Amino acid sequence: MSEFVWSEPEPLEDLHLPDWLLTSAQRRRLKALLVLAMVWGLVSLMHVVPTARWITVGLATFMVIHISRLFRLQPATSLPPLRLPPAAATRRDPRSTDNSDDPNNNDSVLPMQRDGQSGLSELGGLALPRVAVLIPAKNESAVLPRLLHSLTQLRYPTSHLELWAIDDNSSDATPEVLREAQKWIPHLRVYRRQPGRGGGKSGALNEVLPLTQGEIILVCDADAVVPSDFLARTLPLFVQVGSLRSRFSRRTVGAVQVRKALSNPSVNFWTLGQVAEMASDAYFQQQRVAVRGIGELRGNGQLVRRDVLEKCGGWNEATLTDDLDLTFKLHLAGVDIAFLPEPAIVEEGVTSWKSLWHQRCRWAEGGYQRYLDYWPGILGRRMGMAKTVDLWAFFISQYLLPMALVPDTLWVLLTGHSSVLLPLNALVMGCLTVAFYRGLRQVEGLRGRRLWWHTALGLVYMLHWLPVMIATTARMCVQPKRLRWVKTVHHGA
Repeated sequence: MSEFVWSEPEPLEDLHLPDWLLTSAQRRRLKALLVLAMVWGLVSLMHVVPTARWITVGLATFMVIHISRLFRLQPATSLPPLRLPPAAATRRDPRSTDNSDDPNNNDSVLPMQRDGQSGLSELGGLALPRVAVLIPAKNESAVLPRLLHSLTQLRYPTSHLELWAIDDNSSDATPEVLREAQKWIPHLRVYRRQPGRGGGKSGALNEVLPLTQGEIILVCDADAVVPSDFLARTLPLFVQVGSLRSRFSRRTVGAVQVRKALSNPSVNFWTLGQVAEMASDAYFQQQRVAVRGIGELRGNGQLVRRDVLEKCGGWNEATLTDDLDLTFKLHLAGVDIAFLPEPAIVEEGVTSWKSLWHQRCRWAEGGYQRYLDYWPGILGRRMGMAKTVDLWAFFISQYLLPMALVPDTLWVLLTGHSSVLLPLNALVMGCLTVAFYRGLRQVEGLRGRRLWWHTALGLVYMLHWLPVMIATTARMCVQPKRLRWVKTVHHGA
């Protein structure tokens, strides 16, 4: 059995966070308008002044250098999973009413002992972190039972595991589902938010965080399915042992994100496209971490160190994408986000164009607004050179190029000029092709014609990002900031 010691996290006294990092920046509409004006002006300049087209050559050269590093380096091998003694296993009849593992029961078989100095938990000679699982749920009665059942199968001592379901003023059968679940999951705690509480998912998480005791916070969406070895394979990344830590990062690992997969992959074109998208995202994530770039949180299946989370002020309630916002705050705070392709956490994909449009518009707005909010730290290279370069490369490809596509197309149609963005667009499409191909081969195990067919399908599917980003940036320039969450409806696929 491999020894697992949850050593004391590195002190964060030297972690200085300015006030602007802890609060959402204002005047986003003005900043979005200025960025859009600069992009349109630069594209127009390149059409009017032929020598200005060297700007495209310079950007393409920068992208080629970064992409070549991205595709060339090999990611670090995974650490061995945590092996608990048999007494620590939690697998049991999920309908059992035995409350021996209830943390509120003084006769618990596995009592947790917390050291006042280190905050560690002892079990059978192993020092283990206490994990708090937070499940924000609003009208999720169709999917909650499946998630709760999977959480009862986690191979981790329940004396070290907190389960918190947050009923965000649901109007369906969610409260009844949770009351019934507490009968067969004694250590499940339910927190019911009062009507009128704001902040969306971030607000729900922030309300419950002070009530938890976990050193590690795991966030699961209500439609998730968590594999039984999830904690055994993710927690070792937080071990502060130099020889292991150096294989993944030169800095503290403050969070871990796992790959996401779909529970309904073959429903239609949209779900097949999301499968390809998740595979390419997993490939990009592990390669970006390999080049010391930006590892990103994806909301579902993210684990965060409590001390780092509190130092960053918790989740931002003034954003539409709490995960993407927290990603920037963690990196600006000086910690890294690790990524694991295995195990994968399963979630339900959207099955219609309308649902995809609302979901991706929210992602696009939240992802873009974090650049507008945290630009002082980005330009100040608080993240370090490698992360800053990686950040700029993906900002250009994901956000600036779709903005620039409109004026470039207008100039081509009105004047007959050739496109000034053609080299950059071709480069991005080539990069996506490689990512889809390698991601689907690695994650889905596809080969031959099926691999090429799904790669082509993924490329066609990803074209939806262009109208999404164009519409989102245009709206952000003319409308005031808004926090309107369009909930994704889950059907229990």
